[in-house]
Amino acid sequence: MTRRACTPVFILSTFFFSAAAAEPVDAPAPDDGVIRIGERKPDEIYSYGYRTRTALDVGSAVTVITAEEIEDRQYAFVADALKESPGLALARNGAAGGFASARIRGGSSGQTLVVIDGVIVNDPSAPQGGFNFANLDVADIEQIEVLRGPQSLVWGADAIGGVVSIRTKRSGAPASIFLEGGSRGTVRGGATLSADRNGAYARATLSGMRTGGISRAADGTERDAFRSLAASFSGGAPLGSNAELSLQARVGDSHADIDGFPPPLFLFADTAEVEDTTDYSVSARLDHRSGERYQGALTLAYAGVDRRNLDLGVETFAATGDRLTANYWGAAKITPTLSIEAGAKAERTAAKVSGVDEDASSGAVFALAEFKPTTRIVLSAGARRDEFSNFDGATTSRVAGVWTVLQSGENAARLRASWGQGFRAPTLFELNFDQFGVIPNPDLQPERANGFDIGVETKTGALLFRAAYFSQRVRDQIDFDFAGGGYFNIDRVRSRGVEVEAEWSAGEMFEARLAYSLIDAKDRTTGLEILRTPRHSGSATIVLRPMPALSLSSTLAFNGRENDFPTPNASFVTLDLRAAYALTDTLELYGRIENATDSQYQDVSGFGEPGASVFAGMRVRL
Repeated sequence: MTRRACTPVFILSTFFFSAAAAEPVDAPAPDDGVIRIGERKPDEIYSYGYRTRTALDVGSAVTVITAEEIEDRQYAFVADALKESPGLALARNGAAGGFASARIRGGSSGQTLVVIDGVIVNDPSAPQGGFNFANLDVADIEQIEVLRGPQSLVWGADAIGGVVSIRTKRSGAPASIFLEGGSRGTVRGGATLSADRNGAYARATLSGMRTGGISRAADGTERDAFRSLAASFSGGAPLGSNAELSLQARVGDSHADIDGFPPPLFLFADTAEVEDTTDYSVSARLDHRSGERYQGALTLAYAGVDRRNLDLGVETFAATGDRLTANYWGAAKITPTLSIEAGAKAERTAAKVSGVDEDASSGAVFALAEFKPTTRIVLSAGARRDEFSNFDGATTSRVAGVWTVLQSGENAARLRASWGQGFRAPTLFELNFDQFGVIPNPDLQPERANGFDIGVETKTGALLFRAAYFSQRVRDQIDFDFAGGGYFNIDRVRSRGVEVEAEWSAGEMFEARLAYSLIDAKDRTTGLEILRTPRHSGSATIVLRPMPALSLSSTLAFNGRENDFPTPNASFVTLDLRAAYALTDTLELYGRIENATDSQYQDVSGFGEPGASVFAGMRVRL
């Protein structure tokens, strides 16, 4: 371990163990030591491991977007919901249906791990193994969690920037439907059926959208349409009093008109190209308990993506990628203050790009200890080892702590800190494929990172305030070298910054939320700013409820200037307005104006964005 890496660990250890020594010895943590299956509290998160925890216990910065917030903000896709998350930069290639990627704390899109119901859904056939958020509808989503900072201890490869974890719904109204329409011939709708009895449950959702769209190319004139259809299912049942079996499945299909680089100038312009994408995942999980102090889970999962590009009916590109995973996790309550978690994982990934097949396998083990010396302190530490069939393995570790300095009624103050390591494995595309002039590089090695953050959270009456400082370094980062025509371990990236959130409410009638991020992310090899990561970004949301049935809200979002290729993107501001009115307990009408000021901007260089857009719809719950 380098001296630079040791420094944050020493600071964290000194700070929290000094706090523990100064803290009065309370009773054991407020927990009877019993690990229960199927129970859930409102503040529980799933992104940190296989056992639910409260957001206050993980030691890392985490943003939670609930189903209620998704509905109130009238988001259509997960990409829309992520835009206001601090520390995260969301870039989409134009309007609905354009490729959408998430970068956390200056990391690349391939350094953001995406998990749906515990299943990793990053695309093994994508150049850097990232996930496309463009087609992921919010119709059946219970919660979105953005866990920031290196998280390879629990999740392994690709979690350098952080993890976006998505949890689908397990219960709700027996039947519900929604339907909305608006600008550019947009129609979106969905229906859900749900049932539960004696602890068993089943839920199925179907949703879809179609729109006439705008030109993908900013200087184009033709409209590029988009349509998508998604279906999901979740079900589960108790197996006696100490076990539960759960199943999840989802499939999405989309068709997007895209633009390209037609001859003779080969500049980005209108073309007749289309992209068809099908993505799917299925998983089975068996939770079990032995006695009162041990819980384990065996999970089998399969996920894949199938992409095809066509120009006037002729296939110009095809790629498929899939991932088969088996893992076991167990947690034991050793004493009322100490718990140990451990797990093992085996995985096979495969990719086929334009007829070229490649596959790889990997295995991993990890262990994590969590210690609660008092009711106000949570300390954790762990390590992980990953082995790969096609390159050297990687060892990662993490330490974290949370100290509740003050807890009195509605007033509280907490300090948290964490230090962790991460890595990203070279993708099958980077290692092997020769497409569009890209030169494969079988000698690539994993990217490696370490980073720390320290934060504070205070709650005084109706005011909640959070702030965090982070610093992260990545070495051997894989990037495309335009001069060399391929991917190389050429970059060293340093990112640091500040994330601030504030919330204030006056009962049920008024609430305000502010979020701000400062991210200083640079390629230390070239001295240039990291692509598509604005130095400054933020949002302000105001919600008014003048009567119980009526909700009015607005969001002002700012995105600062950012580096991009071939030209930088200028800063821009957008304003969204929303209203909803519940006619009855089962029927609600709603509407929104997106980009109400008709701002002209580019989220990704060369791609057009829609101007002012109006939508209206209804929700029915039976």
